[in-house]
Amino acid sequence: MKKIQAIHHNEDHSLKENEQSSKIEIASFFDENGDQTAINELLENKTTKTYLKKAVIFLEGTMPNELYFINKGKVKITKANDSGKEYMMTIRKSGDFFGYLALMKNEKYPISAYALEPTSISIIPKADFFSLLHTNRIVANRFIKMLTENIVEKEEQLLSLAYNSVRKRVAEALVRLHKKYKIEGKLHTEIVILREDLANMVGTAKETVIRTLSDFKEEKLVKIKGSRITILNLHGLEHIIA
Repeated sequence: MKKIQAIHHNEDHSLKENEQSSKIEIASFFDENGDQTAINELLENKTTKTYLKKAVIFLEGTMPNELYFINKGKVKITKANDSGKEYMMTIRKSGDFFGYLALMKNEKYPISAYALEPTSISIIPKADFFSLLHTNRIVANRFIKMLTENIVEKEEQLLSLAYNSVRKRVAEALVRLHKKYKIEGKLHTEIVILREDLANMVGTAKETVIRTLSDFKEEKLVKIKGSRITILNLHGLEHIIA
């Protein structure tokens, strides 16, 4: 497997252990009875690149040439408004593919992607992806399912922005982020996110998010330290959403 190494070796040391976990994550992408040949084709001769925190993966308005798979780390997906200000839409985590919609439509990226932390990404060339997509029903069906799930997620976010209170929207965002940051076996989930990014996700001012988080802290739902939010009572947040 060919690797492109980043310049900061100490920071990326743990990312070098991704090869085996990458195979497990890609295998879990398919159903239990999925095609092992398809998995091998995705893994074969792929390039793995490490990105430092805040590094650009791709920018809105550029043409896609490859499919991205996160071996380890997290990626922030953003979109710019008419004034050029970027708003965070979602976070992609280990085990996620991203950048495939523009690739499949052969259109410029409508979004930008940045590493939220040191991140290892497998890069699958466009030609290899389309060859597999056109010849393997399991792969094609799985990506169709992912596209459908993304549409449903966006519709739910739009409905939430239109009809839910700020308190409920912040709780919803924290529950979504919990799913991205949770570690199996760990009692509490620690989320690292700028207040401005969280405000963008819920469609309100940063000051309003700060006040809402302070309320959640007083209610013992979360613990706050700098940009770190630790979820202490997930069920309590889910109760707010219900």
